Amino acid sequence: MENKQSALILPPDEKVILEKRANIKDKWYNYIGGKVILTNKALYFNSNKLNLKEDATRIVLDDIHVLRKGNSLIVFPNRIIVGDRQGNEYTFVVTNRNEFYNALEDQLK
Repeated sequence: MENKQSALILPPDEKVILEKRANIKDKWYNYIGGKVILTNKALYFNSNKLNLKEDATRIVLDDIHVLRKGNSLIVFPNRIIVGDRQGNEYTFVVTNRNEFYNALEDQLK
């Protein structure tokens, strides 16, 4: 799978389930644009080359213990919040949130 910035090389036993454009929360006021990629083993985020900050994140599905939906500015239903067992929390802003949320939830079962 190609990212404009770099290639995402998956292990042989990993397959892509869904890929969407998304933003990931960097700081309370800053979001980084890129792609969120769901595989059968992990959730990836790769920033695009338009960002000043490079970001590549991998969250192993077995480490996810929090998954919930959220809204931007109280009314826009576009956030997915993921928490891992190490205490990290990731906020993704995804178009068509329900499609991605449902696919992620199915992989976690």
